[in-house]
Amino acid sequence: MRIAQVHIEHFRSIRELDFKPGPYCVLIGENNSGKSNILRALNLILGERWPGERSFSEEDFHDQNTSRDIVIQVFFDEPIVEWRNNYKMEVDGIGLRCKAYKRRVKNKPDGTLKVDFDCIKNDGSIIIYPPEPLKSGKQSKGRWLELKVSAAIREQAIPMIYVDVLRDYNRETPSSRWSVLRRLFNEVNTEFLNDKKQITVEQADGTKLKVTRKKAFEAAVRDAYKYLRTQSFGEIERRLAENAIEQMGLDADKNKVELHFESHDPTNAFKSLQLYVDQMGIRSPAGEVGAGLQSAIVVAIFRTYEELKKEGAVFAIEEPEAFLHPQKARYFASVLRSLADKGNQVFLTTHSPVFVQIHAPESVAIVRRTVEIGTKVHQASKVELAEDERKALRLMTEFDSQRNELFFARRVMFVEGNTEKVALPLVFRTLGIDINKENISVIECGGKTKIPLFVRVARALSIPYVVLVDHDIRDIKDEWPEPRKKSRQKKNSKHEQWNKTILDVAGKERTFWLKPNFEGALGLPKDESQKVDQALSRFANVSKDDIPDCLKEPVKKLLET
Repeated sequence: MRIAQVHIEHFRSIRELDFKPGPYCVLIGENNSGKSNILRALNLILGERWPGERSFSEEDFHDQNTSRDIVIQVFFDEPIVEWRNNYKMEVDGIGLRCKAYKRRVKNKPDGTLKVDFDCIKNDGSIIIYPPEPLKSGKQSKGRWLELKVSAAIREQAIPMIYVDVLRDYNRETPSSRWSVLRRLFNEVNTEFLNDKKQITVEQADGTKLKVTRKKAFEAAVRDAYKYLRTQSFGEIERRLAENAIEQMGLDADKNKVELHFESHDPTNAFKSLQLYVDQMGIRSPAGEVGAGLQSAIVVAIFRTYEELKKEGAVFAIEEPEAFLHPQKARYFASVLRSLADKGNQVFLTTHSPVFVQIHAPESVAIVRRTVEIGTKVHQASKVELAEDERKALRLMTEFDSQRNELFFARRVMFVEGNTEKVALPLVFRTLGIDINKENISVIECGGKTKIPLFVRVARALSIPYVVLVDHDIRDIKDEWPEPRKKSRQKKNSKHEQWNKTILDVAGKERTFWLKPNFEGALGLPKDESQKVDQALSRFANVSKDDIPDCLKEPVKKLLET
């Protein structure tokens, strides 16, 4: 089961937001755009802690305006079937609503928060069921009841594993109900409890006994536990029992009650496991080592989960690139994508291009925030890219993630090759524009034929762009010999076809031609080994007046979009 749709109202930076995440959903956007608020909302409704009044404060309301309710709704890709009083219901999602009392209610002052946690239909309405078993041909008496989210429904829905940017191991221990380690060991525990095979155990008197692994473990723990039972330990247990009996007003002689401590949960000993790190002769709990090592351990847990082919969880990870070298970040990105491919759902926020893929723009959700509308998510439901075009884009970015900067840019200029990529930032600088400050990217598309692919991705995600491209149509001279004329005519025909495709996809107003090409328009050499260096020297120290109009115009248009 996966999350098919998310609806959030009036929560922190979010006024109203809807989006449909896929198996691998990358939330990207500028700082303070609201990416983390989306993950926090998901964690509130699906995370380890049960949501209640203490889960919210006045600061969680959008603009701190408590006159409107906070609403968080998650819809599933398949319903959960529930029965109440012989009445079948299909739960399409769960909804969390927090409201503030506008006036004093039942000795609670105005402003007191109230939280409702309900099962909902696809339209967001609360599911109701009859107060008593339905009888054939008779209407149920009384007001129908709202179906509240129970622990069973919440666990049956989608367990969410939330990892914030700090990568604190203490939040990922087996004792944490919905941690990755807990999910790994849950299956181990089931196997352990159901294992009927017998093993041979040597007893204290030297005799040997065949018992199950579970019985052997329980006996060994009891034997070891007696060493903890000091006089003071026993006194604490005895007094607790006596005081409990007295508190209930019972006769201690007639009502025998014993209380005792266990070092673990007998039904799940694995959840009390503690991970230790041995390093340079020193043993330390994993939660007390350095932040970098803790982060590495958390990443290792994800890798182990992926390698063992576990499925059925939702992972939400903030800035997975934190504490990782670029190579390790790329590897972690492949681990997370593999988790999604194996039946899990992965949400992440990132500022790193290694976690996005230009050939899979549907996995990207661009988060933008304005004062007027708050946080919004922009997605590409389906980008018009053929399978061979996606393969081409994948090959272009497989080992070079720089082109993936497209997703992170506020505005983009698409160019053909490296010469333009090197020269254009200098042109922007000469015109008084810092492309890094303005969040502008100059994306080299690997040739004219690939430009339409990148433009389709930008258009699908509403990223403003312009295209600066070689025209490449040349005059045919009469004095040329016939073979050369035919060759030029053939090249012109190809370029005319490509130019038409670019115009059709990018639009006339956003397409700017360099005639006949970048080198010819700017007087640069044609030799590939020289033109990049010549472009650098040409634009390194020039004035605004030296910048030709064929470069000024696309820059001006880009800033206007």
